[in-house]
Amino acid sequence: MPILTPKEVLARITAASIMKENATDADASRCVSVYPALKGDGSLVKTGTRINYNGTLKRVVVDLYDTAENSPDNAPTLYEDVQYKQGIRIIPETITAGTAFALDEKGWWMGGLYQSLIDSNVWTPTTNPSGWKLIKEAKK
Repeated sequence: MPILTPKEVLARITAASIMKENATDADASRCVSVYPALKGDGSLVKTGTRINYNGTLKRVVVDLYDTAENSPDNAPTLYEDVQYKQGIRIIPETITAGTAFALDEKGWWMGGLYQSLIDSNVWTPTTNPSGWKLIKEAKK
């Protein structure tokens, strides 16, 4: 591997930073570790910022100050979970017509990985087991 010049290193860091900010949630879920953790330093965290909270990707839903009182544990309504894991959607408890799973689309449910056997699937693997195929069992 060739040695990079300082200019090349800076260009790669800049490109990675731009990609991180513009990544889809699916892509961001594949590299949670590149997102910043809260520091508790009182700084302003802007709406829409993705953070790494104990290995889980979360998004700030309102401008807030990085304090213990505003952590996801103490103020969960200030955050939303990014509904992807390893680039695959997490199956929510309630699936609407707008968030229905397509035929063959994969989703995480209770730690297991499933594949939808029907198009426009609005049921969870628990409510309609025949609509899903278990691909990978949950770790115990």
